[in-house]
Amino acid sequence: MFKSNNNNNNLAARVFARQIRTPAPGTSIHSARRFYENLVPSCTIYEVECPDHSFRKFTDDGRYLISFNRNHQELVVYRPTWLSYSCNEQYCTSHDFPSKAKIFESFFTQMYCVSLASSNELICKDFFIYMESNQFGLFATSSSQIQDAPTSDGAVQGIPSIEKITLHLLRLEDGMILDKKVFSNDFINLAHNMGVFLYDDMLAIVSLRYQTIHIIQIRDSGNLVYVRAIGAFCREDDELFLNCSSQASDPVFDFCLA
Repeated sequence: MFKSNNNNNNLAARVFARQIRTPAPGTSIHSARRFYENLVPSCTIYEVECPDHSFRKFTDDGRYLISFNRNHQELVVYRPTWLSYSCNEQYCTSHDFPSKAKIFESFFTQMYCVSLASSNELICKDFFIYMESNQFGLFATSSSQIQDAPTSDGAVQGIPSIEKITLHLLRLEDGMILDKKVFSNDFINLAHNMGVFLYDDMLAIVSLRYQTIHIIQIRDSGNLVYVRAIGAFCREDDELFLNCSSQASDPVFDFCLA
């Protein structure tokens, strides 16, 4: 059985520990940085043959590489593989790299390709939220933006409207779509996750068009459960209380009581 202690500076021991051990909650990034005390990237390979995709980012734990196809209709997820080439000399750039070192598939394996967007929607390539505890990924698709949208009930004038915004919750391990949440005729700033915030298992979504914060819970089962909305009214009975207060101060209502 493999054994190692926290003070082990052996590179092979740290590689095995990173693969088979789960770090304590909130320490995965620290563990990854400590691992690179032994393994430091010292060379960059250019002109690598890559798929024609739009690459978004690695997940925080480094397990998945998130990308989208060029028409922004499908999600493509890769898993990093082990090192394909190494050099034990000080100046490795003097050696010619093997042909496989310049191929994308030598370093990444495609896990799956999932269609997220419908015919009139596109994937928001700047939006991605990762739940490391459950390995859930939250993605967004939206239809085209309408600048001069008519003002509906409760909407703020001058804010553009998007006919359909859909949040997709996926299990990144196998690409299964667990749940969806649709916002119609609304405007949420999805660029760089500016309008959506994750704290623990609670998701806060800011609707600029209706000046409302939607609170949604992400269950361990993969369900998106609507909790409450904070907007014109903060509590559920605020509207009832204000209506009762306005009726009590209405002269006609007072006359009827008399």
